[in-house]
Amino acid sequence: MKKLFLLLIAAAALPGMAKAEGDWNFALTPYAWFAGVNGTASTLPGAPVVPIEVTPSDAFNDSQVSAMLIFEAKQNRHGLLLDLIYTDSESDTTLVDAINLTLKSISRNKIYSAAYEYEFYNQDRTVVDMFAGLRYWKVDTIMEFGGGLGLLNGQRIRSAESWVDPLIGVKARTALGDSDFYAVGWLGGGGFGVGSDSFYDVSANIGYQWTKSIGTTLGYRLFNVDYKNGSFIYDMQQEGWALGLTWAF
Repeated sequence: MKKLFLLLIAAAALPGMAKAEGDWNFALTPYAWFAGVNGTASTLPGAPVVPIEVTPSDAFNDSQVSAMLIFEAKQNRHGLLLDLIYTDSESDTTLVDAINLTLKSISRNKIYSAAYEYEFYNQDRTVVDMFAGLRYWKVDTIMEFGGGLGLLNGQRIRSAESWVDPLIGVKARTALGDSDFYAVGWLGGGGFGVGSDSFYDVSANIGYQWTKSIGTTLGYRLFNVDYKNGSFIYDMQQEGWALGLTWAF
């Protein structure tokens, strides 16, 4: 929590660097995210990594809903972007049929991002921003093995790790013709060996502006992270459909 507190304080101070005049504009968007998980994670030191897989359709059918919250504050060309994610996924897998070695995995992640953004294009109902900041990861994985033989038989292994990565990216919103429909999305990445080896984050959404203040979106978000620290390995991709409601004020 101390790392997260310092991260948010540092990011909140960034807009103060700009001397821009004008009113602040705010937008708050909560999302329901049906996120699947696919990748590998470490178990015991010296033991091989094991796969974790929950497809987006599995997450939807099993109502494994993750949550996202995006907050944006802008004054003229300068702004602050906050992106908060919580995911909770479960999967059941048979690792070795011959000895009936099974794995139940539970993956709970908290991912918090804070960034300064700069609007470098605003024309014809299209806005494009660049952003740079930090992303805080806290991953918690529980693995319960059943059946089988040897070291993993009956083991319940819990692995938790947290780290901070640099983050850069671009996001855009554009109206679709003269209608109230719009497209919005972003592309981000980072890590660069500071915390994780690398990560990327992509989102694409179609929205409808019901009023000046209220809009809804339906889209898809995907991120991938590759992190290693000693015997801890977390190479994971999460993706799925997202349904959001935006309130501008």
